[in-house]
Amino acid sequence: MLTRLEIDGFKTFENLVIDLLPFTVVLGSNAAGKSNLFDAIRLLSLLATRDVAEAVKDMRGEPLELFRLTPSGRCKQIHMAAEVLVDPMVRDPWGSEVKLSHTRMRYEVTLERREVRPGVERIQVAREQVLPIMRKDDPWAQAVKPSKDFRATYLKYIRQKPWLTTDEMPEGLAFSIHQDGKQGRNRPASAAEATVLYSITNAEFPHLFALREEMRHWRLLQLDPALLRKPVPVTASDVLDADGSNLAAVLAQLKAETATAERPAGVLSDIAVELNHLIPGISKLDAALHDASREYRIELTMRDGLPFTSRVVSDGTLRVLALLTLLHDPRHRGLICFEEPENGVHPGRIKQLVQRLQDMVPDPRTYDMADGVPPMSQLLLNSHSPVVLSALIDEELHPVQGAVLFADTATVSDPLLKEQRRKTRLRPVRSSLQAGLFEEAERSQSYVSELEVRRVLNTVNAEG
Repeated sequence: MLTRLEIDGFKTFENLVIDLLPFTVVLGSNAAGKSNLFDAIRLLSLLATRDVAEAVKDMRGEPLELFRLTPSGRCKQIHMAAEVLVDPMVRDPWGSEVKLSHTRMRYEVTLERREVRPGVERIQVAREQVLPIMRKDDPWAQAVKPSKDFRATYLKYIRQKPWLTTDEMPEGLAFSIHQDGKQGRNRPASAAEATVLYSITNAEFPHLFALREEMRHWRLLQLDPALLRKPVPVTASDVLDADGSNLAAVLAQLKAETATAERPAGVLSDIAVELNHLIPGISKLDAALHDASREYRIELTMRDGLPFTSRVVSDGTLRVLALLTLLHDPRHRGLICFEEPENGVHPGRIKQLVQRLQDMVPDPRTYDMADGVPPMSQLLLNSHSPVVLSALIDEELHPVQGAVLFADTATVSDPLLKEQRRKTRLRPVRSSLQAGLFEEAERSQSYVSELEVRRVLNTVNAEG
């Protein structure tokens, strides 16, 4: 679970610090930087599983465009930090399973543009470290007020020394992996083209591996309705792709894994019920292998008994179906970033959709050990809809559950450089439940005012 994110020098961000809850929504107009936030999270995830060149190549825009552009030129460095809560148990691809003694971690990484020969630049890792967050220095846990069972299951504070640091050695900078059940090791940092985290592929260093696994499961869903409609080859993956192109295969696998004699459709019956609450008229959902074509196909049955394939279902229905599928998948864990959930959904159903999504994300305050130890999940949405905002706050304009952040742009005056710069800012709507969580906002007095919240809410009728 991602609990805090710090970004400097990436796209439109300058010294950004935000706190996140299991359910967080970012609201703002177009070009306010909402998508850039998702890009930063995705870059961190890619750096944990790919080398730098491959990670930046898969981002929106050219690699150079990831570095913030200001009137005085383009930044040389990108600094990012992520504070996370990892699962208390980690299992590597070879079946090694380790219980962790510490689950609160802070990961820091700096990317730098370096000229490797005249006129040729490469992006390399200049600095990287992983530090333990101690109980006394964990305002997120103090503010969220998790249940006793959640604390006992997930919050562990034993480690006091770093797992990874960047140190000055006689031969130059080096990444130092510190002892974690195994002897530590050093690696040169002079021309690193991958993060150290990328190299931790098993539980030899269990806490670093757990962090890598957490970041590997941060996912940005960019669902493409055209791909959602198509039949899926039998060879397709059963883990939902970012564009949703293999949705039929995922549904077929879920059906096979969860079907019983009493419930032949398994968890697909639950997904159909949820979908019907949001898009009335749907009575049944099925996904099966078509023998002749050897392709998986989705079929929705309406209340009148008529079946329809995904080829003729609306864009909004398919988007909601894909998101519900992922949230109902018992294998799902980690952070989902999802843009504009209201797209294709009738305005009268948007509130219900948002509230249902809130309910599907575990709440640390109400966690009960009797429910077992399910993998942690987290949902980060962005939207420009005032209807979405109206579903998130109470009569006193406080978030009902989770966090609400407003995204906009602000001007920064720099007398030293004699320039003005535009940057994205993310300000929280003040919450009565998590008082003290947004300490940066408290210090800078940058909460969203009630006037701003009302101004957005007043546009609901115009949107509807």
